[in-house]
Amino acid sequence: MKASYALLATANLLLMMLTAVIGFQVDGEKGFSRHFLLGVMACLFTCFVHIVLFMYFVVQEKVLAQAIRQHDLDISYHPQIQAFKSRALRLSLLGILSVIVTGSLGAAIEIRLDPGVHLVSAFVAILINAIVFYFQYALVHDYGGMFHAAFGE
Repeated sequence: MKASYALLATANLLLMMLTAVIGFQVDGEKGFSRHFLLGVMACLFTCFVHIVLFMYFVVQEKVLAQAIRQHDLDISYHPQIQAFKSRALRLSLLGILSVIVTGSLGAAIEIRLDPGVHLVSAFVAILINAIVFYFQYALVHDYGGMFHAAFGE
């Protein structure tokens, strides 16, 4: 999962940066549709990456619960996976919220919002997601250590 997640997170950040660069080239109607479509795609892809990570922990919790029930695995691991899942959810919500706010501010430019607000929001969203991806990657790494300790693999 670590390698897959690193690839998804990197691709997502590159897409967000490409969207920002294309946004600098928007001049009135010229280039707007390309920036708009990349923005929608970046928002959806960001949500996808965060949901994939959260679902990873949901599935791992089910695996762990079944191992506890059927193979007498130490029950003390269950609260640990719950904590991992909870952290993953909070981090994912932060990343998703940042792109939704950015997209909403971009849409609000038509109703007299200063484009600078959207620009600042975009760079903040990229920074927030970069930080969130770092912490999520660390979470996957830490979970791997717990999984290794629980199952001896």
